This record gives sequence, structure tokens and C-alpha cells, in this order.
Amino acid sequence: MQRLRLQRFAMALATYTIVILATFLATRLGLGEMNGAQWATYIGFALFGNGIFLVLFYTNANLRFSDPSLTREQIVYSSLWGMIVLYFLPEARPIVLMFYLPAFSFGMLGLTRRQFFGVEASVLGFYAVLLGLEYFQYGQGFNIQYQLFLFILFGILLTWFAFFGGFVSDLKRRLRLQKEKIKMEMEERKIAQIEKEKLIIELKHALRKVKTLSGLLPICASCKKIRDDQGYWNQIESYIQIRSDAEFSHSICPDCAKKLYPDLDIYNEDE
Repeated sequence: MQRLRLQRFAMALATYTIVILATFLATRLGLGEMNGAQWATYIGFALFGNGIFLVLFYTNANLRFSDPSLTREQIVYSSLWGMIVLYFLPEARPIVLMFYLPAFSFGMLGLTRRQFFGVEASVLGFYAVLLGLEYFQYGQGFNIQYQLFLFILFGILLTWFAFFGGFVSDLKRRLRLQKEKIKMEMEERKIAQIEKEKLIIELKHALRKVKTLSGLLPICASCKKIRDDQGYWNQIESYIQIRSDAEFSHSICPDCAKKLYPDLDIYNEDE
């Protein structure tokens, strides 16, 4: 699981790189200028924040958080970091605001709808502070109508994204819970099947023991009846039939035929 979190973090680093390249392209196209100190601040904060997250992941310190993936924390930090370029490049602000959406998309990996709205409130709060700073800095030169238009439009876009992202995140969560439930039911059925097979084996073994005659059997020396456990004397045929799988067919042997029926030639000695 920690490996998957590191893979997601690598995707976040790639997003930072793309945003920095897009910022560089915007300056090359004449949408604003950034001096060396501003570039150092911009890139430095990106390295600083992601360096902290990297240490947390590699030392397993992230496991102490309620959300070990630190999704919400990373989105909030990236939003705060994005305010730097919003301030340095006011001419490119509509374009820069669009780059907040990739950061917000990471919320679909684990944020609930409530957490999405919490992150949105943080981002809009940062943005409002930035606009307030510019208003007091530029005074009459601050185009309040245009900036409020961008702010409201950005808020609407983030609200829609929070609804949609929360829906996707909740759907993934329900699917995961359903998958875990199905897996648990399959494990229970597997255990029940094993117990059933074990019980069948035990019953067959017990049945074989019941059908097997063993021990000392009291038998009459004259009539050959057998005494059972209750003290009753039973014909040997019925006693054995009840306690085994054997069945009897009655006939008469040659010795008994000569003794009991000497006049009847039941067994022809010539044959």
C-alpha cells in the first residue's frame, strides 16, 4: 500500500513539473514576467513542500495520519503554492487557475464530498486573501469587477468539481466495500464447505464403526442366538443384519440335508 502511495506522489511531482513548464511558457509568450528571485521562490516552495511529503512517506510517518495518503494535505499545499504564480503573473491568471483542476483531480483517489468542499473552502480562502492583498496594494488600479468575475467563476468550477469528485470517490468507496463484502462471503462459504466435507468424513467414519461388529458376542451354543446389550436374545441373522450391511438368503448345506432329510436326494453326490 505504501508503494502505491509513493506512485501517486510521483504523479503529483509530475503535475508540479508540468505546471512549472506551463508557467515558463506563459512568460515566454509575453503573459507576464518573473525575475530570478521570483523563480527561485516559486520553484523553492515546490521543492520544499514536496521534500517534506517525500520524507513523510519514506519514514512511514504518514501512517500516523488519519489519511496515510495525505491527499488532502497535498492538495491544500499545492493550492497555496499556486498562489505564488497567481500573484506574480496577474495577466495570466485565467490560465493559471485552470491548473488547479489537475491538483483537485487527485481528490478522487480518496476524499469524501465533505472533504472536497473543505479543500475548496481553503483554496477560495487563499484566493480571497490574495485579492485582498492586491486591492490594498494597487488601490484604484485594481480591477475589482474583473477579479470578482474570475473569483466567482473559479468558485463555481471548483464547486462542480467537488460534487463530481465526491460522487466518484463515494462510488469507489461503495464498490470497495461491496468487493470486501463479497470476498468475506466467499471466505465464509469456503470455510463452511470445508466444515461440511469434514463433517461428512466424520459421519462416514462413524457409520463404518456402527456397521462393524466387534467385541465379545454372547451366542447360544445350541440355537446360535446372540444376546444384545439390552439382554434380549436375537436370531443371528437379524442381529447381524441390524448391525451390518449384510443380507441373508436361507438355504441348507449338504451335511444338514443328509441329517435332517435323509430320504430326500437334495444334493446329488454324482454331480
